[in-house]
Amino acid sequence: MDINIVDILNTGVTGFAFLMLFLGYKLTSDVQSKIFDKRADEFPSVEMYKEWKSLVTSQLNNTRYFLVFSLIFFAGGLFLLLYQAESKIILAITPLDHAYAPLVHHQSETLKLSDTGRATLSVKDEHNISISYEKLLNRIQELTFTLEDQKLVTKDLVLINANNSADSGF
Repeated sequence: MDINIVDILNTGVTGFAFLMLFLGYKLTSDVQSKIFDKRADEFPSVEMYKEWKSLVTSQLNNTRYFLVFSLIFFAGGLFLLLYQAESKIILAITPLDHAYAPLVHHQSETLKLSDTGRATLSVKDEHNISISYEKLLNRIQELTFTLEDQKLVTKDLVLINANNSADSGF
């Protein structure tokens, strides 16, 4: 079996616990296969067989303890994945012009900004706050077009006055 250990460890605590479980399983499997491969009549004496049996039994118990510890560690890693700390965020937007106030969305809910431009929200996930400045950007665009029109009108007035004035041309 070809396992990429680095990719598994990149998943964090659960990946490490999974590797521990996998190694514990392999170790238990190897010890048990060695037990089943040996027969009692292969040993030269009963004392050697008893010594071998006690050694294998203690080794098997150690691998089972390791598996239980790994399973607890894995369950703790899964719990950490499920549990995410909740953060309280106080959002302040200044200066606040209520006519062009931005819309603040927290997941599917639109937050109401107070008179001072503040909103309080609790966050558990990533990427769940969006702020829309659409009203303000539309107003800026309107003012930009108005400014461009005023520049053209001013330029035309300057040309008309320059052509009608006796002082122009110096």
